[in-house]
Amino acid sequence: MKTQEHTVVGNLDLKKIYNKNFLVSPNRTIRIWTPFNYNKNSLHKYKTIYMFDGANLFDKATAFIDEWEIDETILTCLKENKIRPAIVVGLDSSKDRLSELLPRFSNKAIANLAYKGEETLDFLISKVMPYINKHYNVSTNRNDITLAGSSMGGLMALAGGIDYPEVFGNILSFSPAFPLYKYGLNEEPPCHFGTNNDEAFKYVIKKYLDPNLINKFKIFISAGGQGIEKEYTKYPLKFTKKLLKNNWNSKNILCKVDENYSHNEEQWSMFFYYAYKFINQK
Repeated sequence: MKTQEHTVVGNLDLKKIYNKNFLVSPNRTIRIWTPFNYNKNSLHKYKTIYMFDGANLFDKATAFIDEWEIDETILTCLKENKIRPAIVVGLDSSKDRLSELLPRFSNKAIANLAYKGEETLDFLISKVMPYINKHYNVSTNRNDITLAGSSMGGLMALAGGIDYPEVFGNILSFSPAFPLYKYGLNEEPPCHFGTNNDEAFKYVIKKYLDPNLINKFKIFISAGGQGIEKEYTKYPLKFTKKLLKNNWNSKNILCKVDENYSHNEEQWSMFFYYAYKFINQK
C-alpha cells in the first residue's frame, strides 16, 4: 500500500499535552501550524484559530479521509487580500470523539453517548491555550482568538462562545451537527436515539440572544445539502435569521449554504476561505 505523502505548507509543530479527564488517549496530540515567515520576536502578535479534529486540518497523510487545506487557504488569503496569517492550533480527536465533542445542549440521552464537551473545552482553556500563549508570539485579545470546527466540532465552536465569551471573539461553525440531537447517530430521519425535537437548537438560539452575548462575536455558520447534509442545511439559515431579527448586526454574522456540497472536508475547506476573510474584516 502506497504511503500518502505529507502536504503541509508551512511549519507544523506537534505537542502532546496530558489531560487526566480524557479516558481515551489522555496524552493528546496538539498540532500547531505557523507560516514559513513566522517571527517569534515580531512586535505585531499573531491571531490564533483553535480547531477540533486537528489531524484533518493540514496534512492529507494524517487526515481520516481528506484534509481541510487550512494552511494553503490562509496563504491564498495572504496573496489575494494581504491578510496576515494566523497561527492555527488543532486538537486531535480520539476514538471517544462522539462524546468528547458533544456539548450538553440537551438533557436527554443520545444512544450511549456521554456529554463530555465541557471537559474538552476545559482542556482547551486550561491546558492548551496557556501552552500556546507561553511558547508562541500570539495576541491574548479575545477579538484575535477564534474557535472553529465542523459537524460536532461545529457544535463545540458554538458551545465555546456560550461558555467562554470572555475568551473567544470569533466563532466558525461549519455544518453544526444539530441533527444528532434530533435523530440520533444516523443524523437523519427517522428518529431512533435522538431527542426527537430541536430543543438543543432552541437552547443555542436562546443563549445567543442573551443580551450579554448579542454582537459579542463575529460568527460564521455554514452547511451543504447533499446526503445527510440535507438535514443540516436549515440550521445555519434559521440561526442567522433568528439572530438578525433580534438585534444582531449583519456585520457580525455570515451564513453560507451551498446545497451542492456533502458533509465532508471539501465543503469545509471551501467555506473556510470565506470564513477566514470574514473574521479579518475590519
